[in-house]
Amino acid sequence: MPINHGAAVSGSASSLRSTSSYTSAVYNLNERYEKKLDERFRTKSYTDAGANLSGFNWTSVNTIQVETEGVGRLNAYDFGASLGSRMGDMHEISDQMNVYKLKQYYSIRETYEKLYSDDKMNERKIQRILKGINDEVLVPMIDKYRLKTWADGAGSTYLVPSGGALSESNIVKTLLTCNTRMDNMRVPMEGRMCYMGLTDVITMQLADELKYQQEFTNKGAVNGAVRKLGRTTVVGVPDSLMPAGCKAILKWKKASVDPRKLSWSKVYGNVEGYSGPVLNGLYRFDSFVLAQKANGILVLGDSNAAPQAEVTASVGTSGNAGKITFVSANADAIYYTIDGHNPKVADNGAAVVLTAATGVATSALTEDCYVQAYAVKAGKVASGIAKWFFDATNNTLTALSYDEEVPI
Repeated sequence: MPINHGAAVSGSASSLRSTSSYTSAVYNLNERYEKKLDERFRTKSYTDAGANLSGFNWTSVNTIQVETEGVGRLNAYDFGASLGSRMGDMHEISDQMNVYKLKQYYSIRETYEKLYSDDKMNERKIQRILKGINDEVLVPMIDKYRLKTWADGAGSTYLVPSGGALSESNIVKTLLTCNTRMDNMRVPMEGRMCYMGLTDVITMQLADELKYQQEFTNKGAVNGAVRKLGRTTVVGVPDSLMPAGCKAILKWKKASVDPRKLSWSKVYGNVEGYSGPVLNGLYRFDSFVLAQKANGILVLGDSNAAPQAEVTASVGTSGNAGKITFVSANADAIYYTIDGHNPKVADNGAAVVLTAATGVATSALTEDCYVQAYAVKAGKVASGIAKWFFDATNNTLTALSYDEEVPI
């Protein structure tokens, strides 16, 4: 399925919270602890500094809406053309109103049988339990989910040249090259993060170019920050949080929207069948790479951990004119669009799926259009988005450079 439209992920079978003890009343913990939990989350999350927690509108309880303006095109002004046609062809700019629905739901159902002290002690106990599970369970889970979602939704990937691995001799140049690729795609420099596993951070710290540089410090503003390369903050995260098939994720903050909501949590005292109080609750969160800002995320791979191979394409001739063949070695599936929309976001056009490493488009193209495609493979990060322009008159398919923007 397209990246932002996978099946809803159900909550864990085990709950994420613990309980407290009150006698008979029902206490709404949102009022008491939501602010404290948010503060705790901001200081402990590795990804929160690179997440976009605002800039979207809630259209319902579980749905957010993001509006994106289309990109216009330029025509060459033709002095020799007849009156009325010197301005060139007319193009219509199509705004996008993208709707994203939260699919991550996790519930709380806990009891704590030994809290029979006074209310004041119970209140402190609730706070410690909620904060503790927030740090140890919920926050790492959200961090891991965000990193995987960002990597899968990336507009482009970059591999260490010549099929090599990251090393002390090439890691700094490789990361700077990745940043330059983002510069060439006109991604803003401010607000960029580079997430790397701690093992690779060691390699970076030992690189010759950094041995005698003063240590970077951000006074604790970004959890895990270890260096700054140019204007990009390098954040070291536990290796277990990094997605398979990925060595680093470079991300511009506003390339995604990452809503998180504490829906509700309540303590019930004297519940039938339990000798202690019961804590029930529901947490919701999700992360979405925005359709027109996917180039704000770049995935770095090497010979030890590489994303799925980028899709290549060719167009048939004679009786197969206009029919495109897509290829991505060992892929489980290839997704493509022919309307200029990001194929990783299915709401933005009909993303067609080919369930093989090599697939032929079911219908021949008959008009000029922009084609985009990516591939997926279990156990790997999805490939970047490959782009082509199809010229129907000449039956040609021209690959676009990574830094060329597709108009919509």
